[in-house]
Amino acid sequence: MVRVCFFSGDITRNGGTERVSATIANALAKDPDYEVSFLSLVEQKESPFYELDPKIRRSALGTKWLSPGPAYLPLIPKVRKYLKSHKIDVIIDIDIVLDVLSVPAAKGLHTKVISWEHSNCQFELTQGWYRRIILNLFTKKTDLIVTLTPGDAKAFQAHFGRKERITSIFNPAAVEPATEELPRENWIVTASRLVPEKGFDLLMQVAKEVLPKYLNWKWVLCGDGPERESLERFREEEHLTEQFVLMGYVPKVEDILRKSKVFVLTSRAEGLPMCLLEARACNVPCVSFDVPTGPADIIDEGKNGFLIKPFDCEDMATKLFMLMADEELQSQMARSAGEDLEKFSLASITAQWKESIGELLRS
Repeated sequence: MVRVCFFSGDITRNGGTERVSATIANALAKDPDYEVSFLSLVEQKESPFYELDPKIRRSALGTKWLSPGPAYLPLIPKVRKYLKSHKIDVIIDIDIVLDVLSVPAAKGLHTKVISWEHSNCQFELTQGWYRRIILNLFTKKTDLIVTLTPGDAKAFQAHFGRKERITSIFNPAAVEPATEELPRENWIVTASRLVPEKGFDLLMQVAKEVLPKYLNWKWVLCGDGPERESLERFREEEHLTEQFVLMGYVPKVEDILRKSKVFVLTSRAEGLPMCLLEARACNVPCVSFDVPTGPADIIDEGKNGFLIKPFDCEDMATKLFMLMADEELQSQMARSAGEDLEKFSLASITAQWKESIGELLRS
C-alpha cells in the first residue's frame, strides 16, 4: 500500500490546480495499491468544488485562511504530525509555496516530498520575493520536482543546476475525445477565469478587429472573475452586444466547445493550458499566443491551429480571418485537432505518476 497525500491550500476552491489535482487523485484512488488523501491549509467550503472519490480522506490544518509568510511557521509541526500519524509515503505539494511547510515537516521521516509546478519556472521567478525564496531554499530540496512540460523541466534544471530529480508530466485532457461530430456554430470560444494574466485586454483588441468584419460570428467567453466588468464595458462601447457573449461559469464547457469552430487563448503566461487540451479533444482548431510553456506542447503549428508571436494582436486577427473565411481549412484543422491525443489521456498520465512515485520510493 502506497500512501499518497496531496497537499493543497484549499481543495474546496474552484481552480485549474484543484481540478487537475482532484482528477489525478481520483485516478490513483481507483488502484487498490494506493491510499490517497488530501491535506489542506484550510477548507473554506463544506465540500470540494470538484468531486473526489469517496475513498479519499480529507483533512485541514485550520479554519482561517493564512497568507504566505511568518504565519505559516506554527503549521510545520501540524504537518509533521499528520505525516507521522497517517504514515504518508509521498506528499505532493500542488503549489510550490507549500514546500516551505512540507520540506521541514518531512525532515527525518520516510516521507518523500514532490513539488508539483502548475505554472512555469519563469513565472515563479517574477512573483515576488517570498515565492523566489521558497523556490531557492525549499523547492530545490524536495525529493522530486514535477513540471508540466519538458521545456519547463529544463528551465528548472538550469535554475537549480541539477540534472536529476526533475521530470515533466502533462496534465490530462479533462474531457473525452469527441466520438461524433455535431453541427457547428460560427463561434470563437475562450474559456478561462476572467483574470488579468489571461490577457483579456489583448483579447478585446483582437475582437474589436475581427467581429465587425464577420457579423454572423460570435465570440463566446466561458468563465467568471474580476475582468468581467471591463469586458461588459467593452461590449457596450463597441456595440457588440449580440456578438460578444459572456456566458459566466459553464459547468461542462465541452458542451460549448463541441458546437464551436475556433478556440482562442490570449494568456500572458501558462503552464499547460487545460482549455487547449479540451478544445482539441472536441475537434476545435486552436489559436494562441506562443508564450514560453504550454501552447507549443499542444498546438502543432499550421496543422491543428496557429501559434502567434506574443503578443501580436494584429497577426492573431489575421489568422482568425483565415480560419473564419475558409471552411475547408476549418475542417482540416478540426480533424487534426482530434488526433494524437493519447499522450494527454488520463490513463497515460496516471501511469506516469505511478512510475515517478514508484521510482522515488525505490531510490
